[in-house]
Amino acid sequence: MVGKTANKDSTLKNTKFYSNNKNYNLKNKLLKESKIDKQFLEKLSFITLEDLITLKLLVSTESLKGKIFNFPFLKYTTDICKEAIVRFALSASNNRKEASLILGMKKADFINYLREYDLIEEFNYNGRPKKD
Repeated sequence: MVGKTANKDSTLKNTKFYSNNKNYNLKNKLLKESKIDKQFLEKLSFITLEDLITLKLLVSTESLKGKIFNFPFLKYTTDICKEAIVRFALSASNNRKEASLILGMKKADFINYLREYDLIEEFNYNGRPKKD
């Protein structure tokens, strides 16, 4: 099209509406609750995700001497990973629309994920979700 300029998509730059997760950040929440500290975060940056998951499982099972039988870890792995990624998107965004864009999905599908993993209440989305 000659003579016409294309409209730039500034969806993420000029956000007019903020949802309740605007100020939510899991890292800040855990720091405030003293569950982690800055030294832990520095050390964490050198650990792979696979190593971190393995360490969490090992520490969690120490009281059982590492013996966990008949727990379907592989069955729930996908759900655990999906929930973690949804939490990341919520922590890294100002609203649900941005979070859905980070994940490359429709906003309606993202809201369904919030409901599926019971994150609606955690992020103060009471009842019907507010329009972003």
